Amino acid sequence: MIIKKLIVRKTKPSEEIIREIVFNKKGLNLIVDNTPENAIESGNSVGKSTAIRIIDLCLGAKSVRELYYDADTRSENKIVKDFLSKYKVQAELCLEDGNNKEYIIKRDLFSNGKKYIFDKTYTEQGFWEELKKIIFHLKEPRPTFRQLIPKFVRLATTSEDGMIKFLPAMTTIDTYDTIYCFLFQIYSDSLLSKKGELTEKIAECQKAIQTLEKSKSITSLGLLKQSLEIINADLEDLNVKRNKLSYMDVYRDELDMKRKLTLRINDLQEKMELLEFEIDTTEKSISNLSKEKKDIDFNTLQALYMEAKSYLPELQKKFEDLVDFHNCMIQNRIDFIQEQLSTKQELFTQYSRQLQEILLEKEKITVEALDEGLLDELNMLNRKIEELSLKKGEITQSIHLLEEQGQIRQQLNQELDELERQMEDSGIEEKTKVFNQIFADYCDKLYGEKYLFDYNPKWKEERKFPVSISALGGNVGTGKKKAVIVAYDLAYMQYSIKMGINVPQFVIHDKMENTHINQLKTIFQICNEIDGQYIIPILRERIDKIDQEYIDKAKILELSTDDKFFEI
Repeated sequence: MIIKKLIVRKTKPSEEIIREIVFNKKGLNLIVDNTPENAIESGNSVGKSTAIRIIDLCLGAKSVRELYYDADTRSENKIVKDFLSKYKVQAELCLEDGNNKEYIIKRDLFSNGKKYIFDKTYTEQGFWEELKKIIFHLKEPRPTFRQLIPKFVRLATTSEDGMIKFLPAMTTIDTYDTIYCFLFQIYSDSLLSKKGELTEKIAECQKAIQTLEKSKSITSLGLLKQSLEIINADLEDLNVKRNKLSYMDVYRDELDMKRKLTLRINDLQEKMELLEFEIDTTEKSISNLSKEKKDIDFNTLQALYMEAKSYLPELQKKFEDLVDFHNCMIQNRIDFIQEQLSTKQELFTQYSRQLQEILLEKEKITVEALDEGLLDELNMLNRKIEELSLKKGEITQSIHLLEEQGQIRQQLNQELDELERQMEDSGIEEKTKVFNQIFADYCDKLYGEKYLFDYNPKWKEERKFPVSISALGGNVGTGKKKAVIVAYDLAYMQYSIKMGINVPQFVIHDKMENTHINQLKTIFQICNEIDGQYIIPILRERIDKIDQEYIDKAKILELSTDDKFFEI
């Protein structure tokens, strides 16, 4: 699978192509930054790495923020960010397989944008899974797409300095083993995926055990079992002491009766309090009415009487009759309220009598049946038994969980051992031999030294990393590392083509400016021999001593301060 074309376009308010980059099908593909040496602006601002970041986004990288965020200064380029959002900029990556079949991948380059393959939208996980089928012809769940693709697209954000460890630092050794076994086709995809699944489950199981031990402050399963034995012994002693209380059952009945009496007392007291309030309120009402009867406002009544007589001259009733009627009405109200008061007082007396009877009954129980010393002792025993029982339950549950996880881990390890026995005859030596013939040749051309790649099938027993790279005369020096990474990636690309392995036939590197000009020349010469694509952004001043005819032929895009990637 090679990269045929990359198109970046505005989709709003109307469609407009910003960049269309056609890639060389074989050999070197250069994205050149033509910023002059004496320019005020640095070449880092023109967007020479933008194209490869967009390719990475089309290949499933998570965040479009990488297009406008500078990790070194921890700042955002607001102009680029607003431009991408305003015009709804979209990238289209065209891939081509060995049968000249094209695959169109699209990625919106603004926040919350969508991902497409052949105009069909995908979720992030679905996008990765479909790309894995297209590019790696891999349907098995492991290794994942985003575990594989950083080997072929090495950006600053994907650990460019890691030759064999190209994923984030928390990546497990088992994961790397699965990746390399796939890349070099050491085992079949199904066996490899099953091994990856088992190792992940074992890691999850171990993590669950460690989490449980940490949360419970447990040092070992053995210590838990010893703690349980001590708790069981203490519980047995406490139960024996409690059983020695010969009249415990009677005590329980009396205690229950006392509890019920207490509830009745509380209920009666609440009712009496309410009645007391109502009686007090009623008595005040009677007092107020009596005062109203005594303190008649004769002037107001006289005025009412005279007004009524003016309307009715022949009125037969005298003023004294009106006064009697007024007093009669008040007395009727007093009589009615007095009757209610009597009822409440009688009910209060009944409640009071009932309360006294219950209090006497409770006092009788307390004096005759309850041994207060026994109560204290029993309560203490019950508290201790309850506390120990709760602790016993927690420890029993922890033991169960630990034993369960231990059994699962043991079963998974047995399955893994059986699987690894099936994988013993892998032909790894022949495969690495083919790879090393290419790799050593490229390294020899670069430094006059031969470097070799090795896969150790017994890495787990020896507690080593599964793969290693070393020079015949010693370890890889840090100054040579970048160029050796290039040799390693290009050699693997040639190896995969030769062995018919379904992987990308392109390699993308960033940050090549620090590579010595002699090594750059050699890398470019090696690119004449490869059957895939080597894609890099680079400053013009770093390659001005290389044959310009060759550079022009390899160049697929040229940028400058006057012609930045997004033309803004």
